[in-house]
Formats: sequence, C-alpha cells, structure tokens
Amino acid sequence: MSFIFEALKTIRQNTLEAVSALSTTQLHQIPANASNNIIWNLGHNVATQQILCYKLANIEMLIPQDFVDLYKKGSSPKQWNQEQNLDVIKNYFALTTANFEIDYLAKKFQNYKPYTTSSGLTLTCIEDALLYNYGHENLHYGVILNLKKQILS
Repeated sequence: MSFIFEALKTIRQNTLEAVSALSTTQLHQIPANASNNIIWNLGHNVATQQILCYKLANIEMLIPQDFVDLYKKGSSPKQWNQEQNLDVIKNYFALTTANFEIDYLAKKFQNYKPYTTSSGLTLTCIEDALLYNYGHENLHYGVILNLKKQILS
C-alpha cells in the first residue's frame, strides 16, 4: 500500500504546484460555464478524503466540520460570504496526507462502514476508500487544470 500513499502525495504536490502562481482572485473566479472554482476543488479534495476515509471508519476527522461543510459534495462557492484562504488548504493537504498513512499503518480504520458512491461503487473497506479517493483527487486535478486554462485565456 505504500505506492498509493506516494501517489496521493504526488497528486497533491502536482495540484498545489499547478495553482501556485495564481492570485486569490483567480483562485476564486468561477468561469461562466462552471459551477465552482479552483479553491473549492482544492478544499473539496481534502473534505472528501476525510469523509470517505475517516468519517466512514468512525474516526474523528483531522479537519473541522465547518471546513468540510464548505467543500463537501453539493456545496458551492456561490454560497460563501468571504474568500477562502489557500494557506489553510495547503496546511490541510500536508496534515491529511501525512497522518493518513500513519493512521493506516496503525490500523485505525478497522470499523469501516460500507458506502455507495455517486458513481455506483460500494466502498467496503479502507483500501477501497483509499483507491477511490486517489481517483477522485485525479479527477479534480483535471478539473483544476481546466478551470485554470479558462481563467488564464
């Protein structure tokens, strides 16, 4: 399983690198044909990983519930009343990446509650959630690159 944790670290590094030169305004811009923005996608990756892996295993999430509420599935940056802080998300990227592997190796995810995703896949254990989450983060990396292209054109 060490490969998947390295892959998660890499996709998160690539994601942050892709947005590193963008301004706060660009991170929050919602292109005309989009329903969210870059910063929402970044926070959404963190929130989803915490829900899929920690909450469904009945383990306390590493991030506050109010952060999850801002970025969970079905939320929208159109509902926000203030700009979000990229540094907070960067810190959560680091925290949730490092601690996830530590917690996995400590076998903390033994009480995983099966969950059927919106794509119809049923996650029955932490390994399913870990693999699904990696694919999910790759999907949103692609969305971020697409949004960035629209914003910069």
